[in-house]
Amino acid sequence: MDARTSVKAELMTIKQTQAFKKKFDFSRKFIANAGTAGREVIPLTNEGPFLCTGYNIRFTKNSTMTRGGVTTNINRVGVRFTAESDNSAQSNDYVPVQLISTPGDVDGVRYGERPWQHLYPEGDALTIEYDNRAPAIPAVPGDTYSMQNEEIEICFTGYIFPGQSIK
Repeated sequence: MDARTSVKAELMTIKQTQAFKKKFDFSRKFIANAGTAGREVIPLTNEGPFLCTGYNIRFTKNSTMTRGGVTTNINRVGVRFTAESDNSAQSNDYVPVQLISTPGDVDGVRYGERPWQHLYPEGDALTIEYDNRAPAIPAVPGDTYSMQNEEIEICFTGYIFPGQSIK
């Protein structure tokens, strides 16, 4: 088989595979306003079910915490993901964005995809619930918080299975 025929065969294989399974990203950028809790909704495609395999996150650190006279920039936003169709949460509580970013992060970015799997039916919606309020009880007595608006950007990656149904 010559190179041209080999490349054409490879392209046909890719085209046929994409008819049944294709890589896809859903992303959302939002502002978690200071002192509020809210939600953002990402409508998913009607093309087929979406298997989320992971996500990446980036966020600002505009808020501050003062402990023992030392002020540090932080982001205290917690997030929880839910599937609208079955009202299922993918965590038991809000997870701080700093815990799901790259460990030891300095700049609020996750380097590399965080593995995470959930199957959403076609036409479902992925809901991001967030909470950007200071804790009612500080972690250490005497801590003070100055909550500010924080920008959160999340990209969910995975596969769409066109023409399939799991409803």
